[in-house]
Amino acid sequence: MIEIISLLSLVVAVVIGFWKNINVGLVALVFALFVGYYIGDIPVNTIISYWPVKLFFTTLGITFLFSIAKLNGTLEKISKTIIYQSRGKKILIPIIFYVLAVIVATVGPGNISTSALLLPIGLAIAYRTNISVLMMSSLIILGSIAGGLSPLAPNGIVALDLAMMNGVGDLGYKIFAINVLSMTVFSTLLFIVLGGLKLRGDRVEIEKVDRLNRAQIITLISIVILVIWVVVGGVNVGFAAFTLAAILIILNVADQNQAILHVPWSTLLLISGTAVLINVINTLGGVDLLATLLASMMSKSTAIPIMAVLSGVMSIFSSAVGVVMPTLIPTTVELSNNLMNIVSPTALTITIAVASHIVTMSPFSTMGALALASSPETVDKKKLFKNLFITAFSSLVFIAIFLGGLVAVGIIK
Repeated sequence: MIEIISLLSLVVAVVIGFWKNINVGLVALVFALFVGYYIGDIPVNTIISYWPVKLFFTTLGITFLFSIAKLNGTLEKISKTIIYQSRGKKILIPIIFYVLAVIVATVGPGNISTSALLLPIGLAIAYRTNISVLMMSSLIILGSIAGGLSPLAPNGIVALDLAMMNGVGDLGYKIFAINVLSMTVFSTLLFIVLGGLKLRGDRVEIEKVDRLNRAQIITLISIVILVIWVVVGGVNVGFAAFTLAAILIILNVADQNQAILHVPWSTLLLISGTAVLINVINTLGGVDLLATLLASMMSKSTAIPIMAVLSGVMSIFSSAVGVVMPTLIPTTVELSNNLMNIVSPTALTITIAVASHIVTMSPFSTMGALALASSPETVDKKKLFKNLFITAFSSLVFIAIFLGGLVAVGIIK
């Protein structure tokens, strides 16, 4: 009975959070206390120890560094400079934005920060040049998602840490590679369906961008150092980010207080608070119960599509990084065992991570909402809302079939 109560506590926490517009992580901490301590008899100090210190530290470091890069205009200047390279060819502009989103999100800011940076610029250009706002929104969001599961980005760090903590193993760049492949294939399909090929031959005038100033040059160098230091040197990305951020502040390239204020504290609370409740649920047997229920509905041919649809549907109405991955990834090892290992924990974990992110162009999700907020005032917001929602559900159908096919042919093992 306590396993069911623990699982229901997460559902209720999510419902209360979205119903009352309260951070789900905060509500999750309340349930962690009452379900864990008062019902499950878990010591309070044990519950406190469930706070994901390493994950919190790493995510805080990387988001702090990139709040500096955003504040001093480095990311925006780089974006505009690269866009200028389209030389006015309309067909290249959406493609450049997609590639730019992948690159920017990959090196650290993650999906939400990248979308927040690029959507206002991209949608203004799209509207001015008569490019589909829906296509531009989708490609920027999908590019941000593609890069957002890299081992340097907050969501990628969460996915990899959850896999390690729950016995799946070190997946390295596997999640990132499959995610980029999935998002690129779906983006290509959207580009064609939404009229991207019809832009051939059309041109538009784009303003030349000023050179980087001193602060922006120093910040760009620090980002390059971060990537090399982490990939080649093997240092913890959070520690490296904190170190470089401290140097940037010493060099006066950004205001320290403003940089701290621009850290996404709400997201950090969401991730960490939910993680505490998930650990309580796991201790009380709720994760094992969920794995058993999922296994009863799956076979070799349906396991991946079912997990993809489940992850995607949950993510449309909640948070991929704060709710879906922390809830489902802990079930993968037990689920694989229950399925007699016909599907590996690695394949299930990759499916959860990718499927839970591809649908976040939904207007109920942060990035879909950012697209609506960033679109020019004269754009029909109701129509864009509807089309983003349709596109999100289309992506769910696509990813269930696509990932199922990758597992079937042995690309995902």
